[in-house]
Amino acid sequence: MIDLSPHRVALAERIRVANVLVQETHPASGSSSPIARDTRGLVVLLLFAAYENALTATTRSLLETAAGLRVSARRLQPGFRVFAIASAAESLRAVSEKKLFVKALPNLVGILAGGEPVSTINTDQFPNDGSYMKTSQIKVWADLFGVPSPEKLLLPVWQQIDAIVAQRNGIAHGAQTPAEVGRNYSEAEIKNLISDWGVAWDGFLVEVERLASHRDFYRMPR
Repeated sequence: MIDLSPHRVALAERIRVANVLVQETHPASGSSSPIARDTRGLVVLLLFAAYENALTATTRSLLETAAGLRVSARRLQPGFRVFAIASAAESLRAVSEKKLFVKALPNLVGILAGGEPVSTINTDQFPNDGSYMKTSQIKVWADLFGVPSPEKLLLPVWQQIDAIVAQRNGIAHGAQTPAEVGRNYSEAEIKNLISDWGVAWDGFLVEVERLASHRDFYRMPR
């Protein structure tokens, strides 16, 4: 039904690179490289990228699978139905009052009521909540797709996700340097974080794949 192994491989590669960076700048001799602190900050960027890519790529795979079932919007599970009407709903912002009642709203109602296979799922969509990938984003995502208890699936990193996002944003927008972010972590702490991050997010993808391997994940049972 669905294969998320490519996303797990991509995740593992980012985790591997993060580990290599730490190993190269924190040798076993105990004499850290001059850029060790900067590297720990850059690792935060890699961890953020690993999470962002895993979630956005998985979203695309789920939507492609739902679209491939070729069922009507009214048969889709509520979360997928949202994506089926999203483009039509967004178009409501720009239409005149006349077209709103003559075309736009009837079109939306037709999508919801129609019995024909839905062709309106844009597989490039992502349910952005405006938090830029904080834990609230994961909750929105999980609620839409019917994935229960994301906070439990992502133990032990759940409590660290918002901090990683904030630190990544600080570096990306120039408010902090990699060295300033790296100062927040010792060598042992960053190594543990990398390991925990890889295990938690891989486990998350495994569970999503398990759930999404059944047609009733996408459509309402008859």
